[in-house]
Amino acid sequence: MKKMIICIYILSVAMSVFATGQDGDVIMIDGEKWSLLAEPINHDSVLYRQLKAVLPQNNTFVTSNWDGYTAYWSIRNERLCLDSITVLLYNEDTRQYREECLPETDMQRVFANYRQGNDIVASWVNYDIRAAKGTKVYYVHSYFERNHEYEQILTVNEGKVTNRQAYHNRVVVDGFSLKGMINDTRDRQGKMVQQIVNEKLPLHTENYPELADEKVIFFSVKNIRLDSLGNLVDCQVKATIGRRTRRDSETLAQEMKELLKNVRPWKTLFINGEYLPEDRGGFTFPYHIVDKTAASLR
Repeated sequence: MKKMIICIYILSVAMSVFATGQDGDVIMIDGEKWSLLAEPINHDSVLYRQLKAVLPQNNTFVTSNWDGYTAYWSIRNERLCLDSITVLLYNEDTRQYREECLPETDMQRVFANYRQGNDIVASWVNYDIRAAKGTKVYYVHSYFERNHEYEQILTVNEGKVTNRQAYHNRVVVDGFSLKGMINDTRDRQGKMVQQIVNEKLPLHTENYPELADEKVIFFSVKNIRLDSLGNLVDCQVKATIGRRTRRDSETLAQEMKELLKNVRPWKTLFINGEYLPEDRGGFTFPYHIVDKTAASLR
């Protein structure tokens, strides 16, 4: 049993580490340096294996760059071109990290099939990629789950950049964020989160006889849509009763949905042409039934 617990702990730590935010590649657009929130080489499994095979033996990694290399790109003649690759190396004697450019011979060996004149054109890329710069507007500590103040979405078809859409991302309404509040134990006035949730979302638990022997309801909220003023336009709510039996209640879910709509304004971000909540991935929160007497059968 002890060994099993240790294994589970190690696995959970490993999973959390691998979920860290990644640096991404670098791209030059119209003479300006942008972060490329993507790793196009990794999308082609053959290319990725060939590149890993030529990396130096002392190639290493950091948690923000698991592959240990960074690719540098540019847009030339409306083509996505790979200019160079730097490799992260570690010197065991000095215990220091340094970056070194991958030799041209290795670049030629890996990307020979993608040479067009003097350029390496990413003709294996057939999807949208995101370039970003400026301050972070939204951030989740996982891969490229973040948005910056300025972003461009590049539509790439067989290495050709067929469209570029620029956005200015920002917070448009600095309002209520349930997810942010739940991450804290108290607000500035020292109120417990449980108390704040019950005050802002006064659910009429006394109207539900099925809650007589329950202490908590779990609500899951997703697909949140906001308008430019921070009003909740729509969302999906699921209400689950009971820690063991776990039964759903549509009526509780509907009442909570209306209560959430009555909260104004919500913290609203303008991200790549859409008004989105800070909780855009959705959230789950416990709703504690404070007054057990009120929730009992009448």
